[in-house]
Amino acid sequence: MVTMSTPPEARPTPPARRRLTAALLTLGRPLLLISFALYQLEVRRNLYPRDALVSHIDGVDPLRMLFVGDVAASGHGVLSHGLTVVTRAAEHIAVDSGRGAEWSIVAEPDLTMKKLAHRTSYGAQGAEVAFLLLGIPDVLLSTSPERWAAQLETVVRRIQAESGLRAPRVVVSGIPPLSDFRPINPTARRIINQRVDRLNAASADVADHLPGLSYVPFPTWRIGDMFIKEMFSWKTMHDAWGETLAASLRPGT
Repeated sequence: MVTMSTPPEARPTPPARRRLTAALLTLGRPLLLISFALYQLEVRRNLYPRDALVSHIDGVDPLRMLFVGDVAASGHGVLSHGLTVVTRAAEHIAVDSGRGAEWSIVAEPDLTMKKLAHRTSYGAQGAEVAFLLLGIPDVLLSTSPERWAAQLETVVRRIQAESGLRAPRVVVSGIPPLSDFRPINPTARRIINQRVDRLNAASADVADHLPGLSYVPFPTWRIGDMFIKEMFSWKTMHDAWGETLAASLRPGT
């Protein structure tokens, strides 16, 4: 078998790659809108907790938290609030702190960073930590990294001001690799992955300069070239994500 290498002059230059990426992202908007329509259909049809909301874990001085997010914060895919990423994170944090925990939730399946930035209240009074679990609708609606970054900064500053505390911490989570959740057109997969990466990079950039904000990547479920998604369940996703969020508050992280 003969392997032919690409001559150096035929390889795309970095500017050419950037133009190609920009063109692909622009042409992919119709595909993303189709994906968003399918997403809305799925979130309406899927399972959500049916039991009473959990919002408190006993302790001597419960750590007060706020969770804000889209479909995962709503408990997508599980039937009990005790199995959600919110509750799993709170349980780990309560054990780590030895204080217990209490929390409030702002969750809508189609919540975007723009919608969140336009809210007049977050229920953040007294919150020592706030977790932001957003991004899936923004990816599918083609939110630009620049808008995402500006809106994220607005949200963080407003939550910190509303908390009334001197130094409340805000954690913005990486966006889940939503193209892994179901079979998807290869072109759409590439576009979605690029948009996820761009918004995550924007979150990390904002966290680099905004006091009190930290960025935490979404936990991986890859093992080499294999996907843990072959054993995937919504419960395992909520568990892994909750553990990752809690770990971000541990000393040294």
